[in-house]
Amino acid sequence: MSNGKWVGLALSTLWTGAALGAGFQLYTEGSAEALGQAGAVSGRTNMTSQAWYNPSALAGADRPAIMVGSSFASIRTDYKSGLDPLVPDAEMSDEWRAIPHLYYVQPLAENLTGTLSVNAPYGLITEWDDGWAGAAAATYSDLEAVYITPSIAWQAMDMLAVSAGLNVVNAEAQLEGTGRVVEGDDISYGGTFSAHLQPWKDWGFGFRYQSRVKLDISGRLELTGIGTFPASADLELPATLNIGVANSSFENLTLGLDLVWTEWSTYDQLIIENPVTDALRSTNNWNDVISIRLGAEYALGESWKLRAGYIWDESPVPDETRGPMLPGSDRQMVTLGCGWQFRETMTIDAAYSYLWAEEASAEGEIGLPGEYETTTHLLAFSLGYTF
Repeated sequence: MSNGKWVGLALSTLWTGAALGAGFQLYTEGSAEALGQAGAVSGRTNMTSQAWYNPSALAGADRPAIMVGSSFASIRTDYKSGLDPLVPDAEMSDEWRAIPHLYYVQPLAENLTGTLSVNAPYGLITEWDDGWAGAAAATYSDLEAVYITPSIAWQAMDMLAVSAGLNVVNAEAQLEGTGRVVEGDDISYGGTFSAHLQPWKDWGFGFRYQSRVKLDISGRLELTGIGTFPASADLELPATLNIGVANSSFENLTLGLDLVWTEWSTYDQLIIENPVTDALRSTNNWNDVISIRLGAEYALGESWKLRAGYIWDESPVPDETRGPMLPGSDRQMVTLGCGWQFRETMTIDAAYSYLWAEEASAEGEIGLPGEYETTTHLLAFSLGYTF
């Protein structure tokens, strides 16, 4: 394979993986209390993790609160080569990986509240054996985008609250494959706006918009025995829109429904600049997609809460541009969780979820056609304290 093709393969795999973001999003950015309800919480109030999901729902908070914790993901992808007897099947390493989160709520005035969210809504770690059939493309990848999001929430009237905030995004990526290492990073900015409407006691409606974030990722490409070269690519993380409703008409039971729209049409093509070859272009033509989230929480006495949820997640990847390194397909996910409040000021939350994706075909950008099937286990734990 020529040096130019090595550069093209390495960079396109890295930056396309980084752009996936929500396409491979595992819903680990939120607390265990949110994950246990499948993230269907934008219409809810009185949840510290609303600092991320819907900061406006925290307007009017009368006490500071903090929540810290981590999610743990075990991702398994099986590759089946199909009819080619010369290409062996392979399994991706399914080691557990940690994704921490932090949320803080600070009352500023009677109707004004400040919030801070720190989490990683975009990212994925994958690791294959060095000798697997696709080792020329990738043996190890570590992609993440950490969002630091301060917001101000204002209780505009009894039934309406609004908020606005800033997203500070730190994106880092590393990819290793046979004969090369690619690394890149960038810090960029975006904005967020949310609203919460409570027209009746038992009904809450939530709205959250996250803007696009344009990344100018720059880094290096190291080819074993050849040298190290600069490389860069511009891409945009998509805008997202959440619309949700929560209902507490039934005794001790709160139900939630969220619809999440993601603007993956921003990822129509990729242009990669490097000094070894001319600018490389790939056509992707991803689609805007919808995710449907259902959640429930049942109060079992004053101290315990039981939670459950379900997600259906549409894939943005069209059949004609699906590649072996990006076999995105529609996914489903079920969640279970619980919460325990003790000492009046402290809470412990835990959640588990199982995600499975439809089997996806790839026609081999690197000459590796086959079938890919992915399953994921998620665990989350959060500790909350109200001052």
